[in-house]
Amino acid sequence: MQKLKLLLLASLYCTPVLAAEQLIIRLTVNGVEQGDVPAIYDQGGYWLAAETIKGSGINTLDGEQQTIAGRVFFRADKLIGIESKMNEADLSLSLNAAASEFGERQVSLNRNRGASFPAPAPFSGYLNYQLAAFSQGSDLEYQFNPTLNLNEGAWNFRSAHSFNTQNSQHRWTRLNTTLDYDQPENMLRASAGDISPSAAALGFSQTMGGVSVSRVFNMQPNFNSSPSFSTQASVTQPSTAEIYLNGQRVSTQNLQPGIYNFNDLSFFSGLQNVEIVIRDAAGNAQRISVPYYFDDSLLKAGLSDFNYSAGLARQSGSFDSYQDFAYSAYQRVGVTDWFTLGAQTSGNTDSNSSGILANFGLATYGTLATAFAWAKHDQQNRGAAQLMQYRYINQALSISANARRQDKDFLKHDENSVLTAPDWSANIGMGWGNQQIGNLSIDIGRQVGPSDALTFNRYMLAYTKSPMRQMSVSMQAQLQDRASGHTWYGFLNFSWFFDQGRNLYSSARYENNQTLTSANFSQSAPTGEGWGYNFGFQQQDNGTDYTAWAQNKRQHGQVDLSMMRSNNSIASNTNWQAAWSGALAYTEGHYALTRPITQSFAVVELPEIPNVGVLHNGSQVGTTDEHGIVFLPDLASYGYHQIGLEQNDIPIQYSLERLQTETLSGNNDGRVVQFQARQVAAISGQLLRADGRALVNQWIKVETDSEPVLLQTALDGRFYTEALTAGRYRFSSDLCSGELIIPQTSDVITELAPITCSEKAF
Repeated sequence: MQKLKLLLLASLYCTPVLAAEQLIIRLTVNGVEQGDVPAIYDQGGYWLAAETIKGSGINTLDGEQQTIAGRVFFRADKLIGIESKMNEADLSLSLNAAASEFGERQVSLNRNRGASFPAPAPFSGYLNYQLAAFSQGSDLEYQFNPTLNLNEGAWNFRSAHSFNTQNSQHRWTRLNTTLDYDQPENMLRASAGDISPSAAALGFSQTMGGVSVSRVFNMQPNFNSSPSFSTQASVTQPSTAEIYLNGQRVSTQNLQPGIYNFNDLSFFSGLQNVEIVIRDAAGNAQRISVPYYFDDSLLKAGLSDFNYSAGLARQSGSFDSYQDFAYSAYQRVGVTDWFTLGAQTSGNTDSNSSGILANFGLATYGTLATAFAWAKHDQQNRGAAQLMQYRYINQALSISANARRQDKDFLKHDENSVLTAPDWSANIGMGWGNQQIGNLSIDIGRQVGPSDALTFNRYMLAYTKSPMRQMSVSMQAQLQDRASGHTWYGFLNFSWFFDQGRNLYSSARYENNQTLTSANFSQSAPTGEGWGYNFGFQQQDNGTDYTAWAQNKRQHGQVDLSMMRSNNSIASNTNWQAAWSGALAYTEGHYALTRPITQSFAVVELPEIPNVGVLHNGSQVGTTDEHGIVFLPDLASYGYHQIGLEQNDIPIQYSLERLQTETLSGNNDGRVVQFQARQVAAISGQLLRADGRALVNQWIKVETDSEPVLLQTALDGRFYTEALTAGRYRFSSDLCSGELIIPQTSDVITELAPITCSEKAF
């Protein structure tokens, strides 16, 4: 046998080293057979080609080697770090290597596998509108609120306006206008128009008309800006890894030998237990348990978040008045996974502020956030403020603490305002509980201000419990201790949740030495068409308010009705409002009147099949019209959306490749979601041999203009297929051949007369 193997390989090797003996050996690596591989016996040892060893998974090769005909060979028993055992009796070689010899591999535990960011959408647009009539006393007023949104590719233009007749004024107001340019692949947005840059801790908000550049992480819904769990494990045998998060399995991975870096596991804030169980074919298991603290206040190492804006300050209380230069800048950088550093500055001609901020991850002991800021306002001295916050959360316990101090000149003095900020305040709280016993929280704080009214101690005790799945009870008691005396506050809330979104809520609150009650019964408005409503009352210090609200969502718009009746000791009055709102939308040749569009929308196409329910994330939101079209107006921007069809509504004569698909929306855009339906043309018949016997259990090949169609007959010669349309076809089998004629018909199943095929000559 050995000589036969040598002869078979003789033609494969044409080397100048004729003394080298060429042979085939059976290779096993870490107990896993690799099959027969070529080898060379030379200088008293067995040599394997480098590509042969790497093909078995071993990537780090080092040891005695030689080059033969331009190929590198390693001597098996001289491989460094690898145990070699050769059985010359059956020409088998066994290699055993550490996990490190197989190299490192990455295992992503990100459970979202969709597209990272949306593809550019074609031109789409919509005009939202609301027509309202309302009364606040005896006068009847009107209001019209339109919003225009246009989108194409990376560009989005949006402008909101309002017209009302309130207070005997007929006023048209432009609320805001913005042009955005998005780069979802880089999570960048450039904006021009009315902008309100985000402010960091201790920063001042600055509304302006101008331009800005910012990072927007939610452009990639799968992207997690916070540090994620990662750990490493060594595997020497083919194995299966099961990853558990708080005892719930979240992933299963098949592993070959090597070192594995498990990463990209994200979760809500708090200390969670991650366990990885690795089992090999023999049932041996290794368990890796790693407690990990997830927190969304930190940035991944090397990641940055920023917003830079400049323009003209928008005057407070106005919509079209801009004056004086204004600017705002903010940036944070993940220095490491446990340390995030940032800075912010903003200002205008009257005020300027700047500051630094830092967030620290304290391993499994929570997070600490700090901020320091300085401000200078016109005709005031410079002021400073400091902030420190601590947070710790696990599955049963939460602890929080914060402290803030500020100079009297840190905020701008406003002669028209009676509000004054405290000099400093501090607070510490703790919560504990679970689903069985409920949740108890305690909070203690102190505030010191420039007056006795702003100086007090605060003590709070709260408890929440769900005695059953449909019921929730919460209560709170709070004491404010001032030099002038004690003040008690408190409430007791009760909620009962019924099926189909109905809810009964009642509350009793204690304040100003009296107990006041309130209650309401509501029906949540559906995501699609239907009714929502709320009826209730609320006691006030000197009377009672009665409220009612109802909303009816229709295909082409929605009606909102609201009323409030206030009865008090001085007077009684009734306010009411009636409004109709909707949108005119367009995308890819489709246009329609539909319900108001908040952000993005979609058009579902199911050509020529009417009255089919369309589902959005499992809830029915519409029904296809006579053309098989339906608009979905309630899609969030930059989000994944499961769009599906109600299977029971599909006529029996149609077949669909899929009933559900996932689409990723962009920035206030419109997209078309297509479903392809094929009308079923089922053909049934019986094939007979020339002597009248059934053609039993035979494969039939039917020739078509494209690929042949294969059919199989049953024991009675019958066949069934949905792959053929009306026409004339030739068919054949191993025993006979013939012609198949399918008539044009609208029947779901066409029954053909028995077909006799001609016997083949042998």
